Amino acid sequence: MQSVTHTIYGVGEVQQTRFGGFEISARFEDGILRWVRQDELEFRSGPTQAPDVKIAGSAEPILPEERFRARKIIEALRLGIVSHGQVDEFTFGRDKAITQINEWLNVPGSGPLIVSGEYGVGKTHLLDYTYSSALKKNRAVALVALDPGELPLHKPKAIYEAIVRSFKFRTHNGGFREFLREIAASPGWHELQEHEYLGTVIEKIRAGEDDEQMYEWIEGESTHKPKMYNYSTCGNIYCYILSGISWAAKNILGLEGLLILFDEAESAHSFWHTTYQNNKSWNFLKGLALTSNDDSVSLKEVSTNKFYKHQLYKGWWGYHSDLQYCGHLRLPFTWRIPCNLKILFAFTPDDEMFEIEPLKSTRKFEIEPISAEYYENISEKIITVYNQAYDFQADPHVLEHIPKDNTRKFTKGLVEALDLTRYHPDTPIRELLDI
Repeated sequence: MQSVTHTIYGVGEVQQTRFGGFEISARFEDGILRWVRQDELEFRSGPTQAPDVKIAGSAEPILPEERFRARKIIEALRLGIVSHGQVDEFTFGRDKAITQINEWLNVPGSGPLIVSGEYGVGKTHLLDYTYSSALKKNRAVALVALDPGELPLHKPKAIYEAIVRSFKFRTHNGGFREFLREIAASPGWHELQEHEYLGTVIEKIRAGEDDEQMYEWIEGESTHKPKMYNYSTCGNIYCYILSGISWAAKNILGLEGLLILFDEAESAHSFWHTTYQNNKSWNFLKGLALTSNDDSVSLKEVSTNKFYKHQLYKGWWGYHSDLQYCGHLRLPFTWRIPCNLKILFAFTPDDEMFEIEPLKSTRKFEIEPISAEYYENISEKIITVYNQAYDFQADPHVLEHIPKDNTRKFTKGLVEALDLTRYHPDTPIRELLDI
């Protein structure tokens, strides 16, 4: 089978294609079968796919390499997004935001950062840029798109699993399993022995006893002890593991720590969740903030057994932090301090949520709508790539007819307008766009 590499999901084996090869079904290292756009994949050397499955790029190239690359870019832009490989080329007008993020990244224990902005203003693109940039700057990274239905914050185990799936380190895009194996092979591996979860894994790897079941367990499956509990009250366990991962990244592998990016963070408090679920979302959110702040309060609570039982809810609560701990395993939210864990949230502006701790005291800045200069720069870049992709000379006046109030709509609209002018070269643009 043909092997492919994805910047988030890692190495996979191609199963089938659809939409003329635009989307490819591949089974990745985590065992999950996913449909992924072809422009997000890098084809690896190896045997080609079965004859009945045609994969663009797996046989002799039909197009010159540069033109093929340009068409992949355009196909992504047609959906209003930029593929990870080209995110640097298509980032304009965000120098101030990038500077603020970099300054925050360079301050240890500075707590979470909130980037807010209206829908379509470019928050996701900025997160993609930050993901790519941090990876190049020797930081482990993970990117998670929260969802009130599929991936809410009141499910800490599901959030942890999503973080592990998207986890990358080194510029060669090593995944979580490679990360663990590198630690096991490092001189400082013994520093992690005391960690309740990671210590077990490292010892098994060094003893040659690592197998698929073990990796599935540390990635979230409850097949070993200590268990990966699936309760909404278990935020402390997963903060504990994440802080251990980040600590090891810095102190054993010499990385800059771990950066976790959360997109669509406004789903942390959803109107269709129950009060109980929303309370557990805030508990996990506060735990993440505490860990990112390198706050020692949780370590003190656990070491001195400072807990109380809540009057309304069952379980154990930290006497000083007022955070709920898992009743089965009262591990501290932070393993060691400093743990070098950085957390960035992307929110749509929400004055009500921003008045609740820990968001109220969290550093934040708002992304403003893009300037006219940005649209000129991005459109010039898109038209250049489009011309290269289709050997076409686009009319630059097409820009005058594309609304400039939303970056995603603008990108999609420009590519669609260029398509129309290419297909109907003799028809005035105003008629094509029905203006």
